[in-house]
Amino acid sequence: MKWLKINVLCFVGAFILALLLALLFPDIMRGFIGRWIKLSFTVVPLVLEPTTKKSFFTGIFVRNSISVLVFFIGSVLLAAPILMTIAGVFSPLAFVTLIDRGLPFWYTIILIAIESAFFIITATFASTLGSEIFGITPERKQLFEYWKKDITKLWYWPKQERNWKIVFKENKKEIILFTVVILALLLFGAWFEVWGY
Repeated sequence: MKWLKINVLCFVGAFILALLLALLFPDIMRGFIGRWIKLSFTVVPLVLEPTTKKSFFTGIFVRNSISVLVFFIGSVLLAAPILMTIAGVFSPLAFVTLIDRGLPFWYTIILIAIESAFFIITATFASTLGSEIFGITPERKQLFEYWKKDITKLWYWPKQERNWKIVFKENKKEIILFTVVILALLLFGAWFEVWGY
């Protein structure tokens, strides 16, 4: 629950701040989000020019799956608060962009909520695993010490209190449940974005 609280606070705080900036400086933020969209399409070109709704669905699913994988790995390494802050900044920018494209307000709200859900769930679950692996509790002091000393050694993998394979094995049922939930959210999110309105 502590990880959930930390991740939600980081996400909501960044979301509110970025939304205010998007409303106060819309032209600057539109230019920023435009560059970001072009970059993401370069990384996953499948969604750049979809020829069918099926290929569009596949592209969205692949892009979101890659994002979730990055969030999972980063959160196991206890970088979830940083990642959730980044997600919180980009979500309102995506929201404003979708509204600018003439998409319905209700549709945009649901779509952002779905995407936010799979990031928050992923970050929270992976952070909990990371706490077991590195022996770091979700307390401000321990996290800052970890980021200062261990996160800079990522190329060598930070010092583990417990072997990650053992932690994953002990949490096998939870990992399966997490995988099913995230897969369902990813599929539903891609379906909703393509055929939801």
